[in-house]
Amino acid sequence: MKWIEELSRRRRFGVKPGLENITSLMERLGRPHEGIPSIHIAGTNGKGAVSAILDALLQGVYKKVGRYTSPHLVKINERFFINAKPCGSEELSAHARDVFLAAAGGNVTFFEALTAVAFLMFKRSKVDCAILECGLGGRFDATNIVNPMASVITRIGLDHCSFLGSTLEEITREKAGIIKKSVPVVLGRNDKKVVDIGRACALEAGSPFFYAPEIVD
Repeated sequence: MKWIEELSRRRRFGVKPGLENITSLMERLGRPHEGIPSIHIAGTNGKGAVSAILDALLQGVYKKVGRYTSPHLVKINERFFINAKPCGSEELSAHARDVFLAAAGGNVTFFEALTAVAFLMFKRSKVDCAILECGLGGRFDATNIVNPMASVITRIGLDHCSFLGSTLEEITREKAGIIKKSVPVVLGRNDKKVVDIGRACALEAGSPFFYAPEIVD
């Protein structure tokens, strides 16, 4: 598939934290990320498991649930799900072609292109809800252009230190960058310093804050 070759070439742009590329690309595609109820997930460990659990639960509420996750194990299709089924290759190719037409001549990265494909797919498929997993960090992750109905932050540890910071506090603040004004945030079990920062970020944003262990216990 030619689009796979084009996608691979996008790796030459590396990782570029920031929302400028994805915002511009969404504009050219007609802002497909807008108007889709979503749940946004960041964290170091457990994002994939939480995404899958939410997917299963939400299918009892909504008729059609989309899920965007990473990385894939065997086929790139495994990053895109609708009602827990990976997207078919022909459908994926059609969305990807449109994304690369819109991205022509720009320095859209590998992950930004995939994120755009997910938004376009979910919009065209008219999903009732989308579960979106951050690829790296949170504040400058390409998925962070959404205004979700809930934000979820799983266990945080030291990861991608060259991009996110060298301390747990710095990395927590980056991942807490997915917290949006007045949008409820749920934080998974974490060290006290992470909980304190998460709670403070939610308070600053005027967002209801829920610490999962306190709810369960």
